[in-house]
Amino acid sequence: MCCLEPGLTVDIQPVKLGCRTPGVRLPKVNLLSTSEHRNGASPNPFGVQCKAMSVTSRTDPAGFQIFTLSAGDQEVLVSAFGGQILSWSKGGKPCIFENHEHAIVDGKTPYRGGAPICFAFFGKGSLLPLGTTLSGQHGEARVTVWDSVIDEAQNAVVLTTRQPSAEGYGPTEFSCKLVYALAEDLSIQATIRNVGEKESPFQFAVHTYWATAEPSAASVKGMGNRYLDNLLGLTEQRETDSSEPHPIPFDRVYLDAESDMELRLKEHTIGISTMGCTGAVLWNPGKDHTVKDLGSPDFICLESGLITPSKTLFPSEEHVIQVTYRAQPI
Repeated sequence: MCCLEPGLTVDIQPVKLGCRTPGVRLPKVNLLSTSEHRNGASPNPFGVQCKAMSVTSRTDPAGFQIFTLSAGDQEVLVSAFGGQILSWSKGGKPCIFENHEHAIVDGKTPYRGGAPICFAFFGKGSLLPLGTTLSGQHGEARVTVWDSVIDEAQNAVVLTTRQPSAEGYGPTEFSCKLVYALAEDLSIQATIRNVGEKESPFQFAVHTYWATAEPSAASVKGMGNRYLDNLLGLTEQRETDSSEPHPIPFDRVYLDAESDMELRLKEHTIGISTMGCTGAVLWNPGKDHTVKDLGSPDFICLESGLITPSKTLFPSEEHVIQVTYRAQPI
């Protein structure tokens, strides 16, 4: 149970608590009791005051759960619809582009902004082994209401869904278990398992919109220099130094992204650590875009996941992806 100041109450709707998911490892957080905090005990190992750590939920008017994770001066909103992050702020300043003025929130339309989940394929599936163009975009997980439980002990939300393999593959079914945990860092762990009877490839990406007033000044370290340019028909290109700011618009899949990257923006620096990922995506459509539910593109999409090559899972086989973010002021 989270420690609260005397007289402070939180209205929490009934939710299953204490879910411990097999195969999911979360950072251990040693929470202090209120009395320990008052007696001058040190904060927990993440440097976050116990009284500020909490997970609460509410029901959106569209009928799905929205969770608020708090730790220190950070707050993250996670939606059961789409299984995605809606916002992340640190010190009252947004780290993630929310797009709340233009995004459609109806429980049917993919939410554009935050950090959508692309699964079981990315884009139109053209980077899957067959190279065919699929119907839909980024899979159906982003328009699915995920099952959800709270793990208060780890300051986390656990979301689960089952999704079919991409058209023309398998056919089989994948389960995906997402764990969003907030302490000093924001961590996302995805466990994907083939729960069907045939082998099939899949793709997975965290499509994160990083908020910035000057996207043309953004720089990224650790992407590598080889990329597929979607503005040039996904042809392979090479640049001398990918850490330099890029002219907008751009839509690229980097092939040699490192497990540790750094995104430097005008407002802050985002450290990104990954495990089980292949490739990274860099995207900004420019101010002349025609996306109807997107206003001014004051963001850089730097997306991590398993993009290319894709991963083939045999029945009962699973793959774990870990993405961890840390925001630091400039």
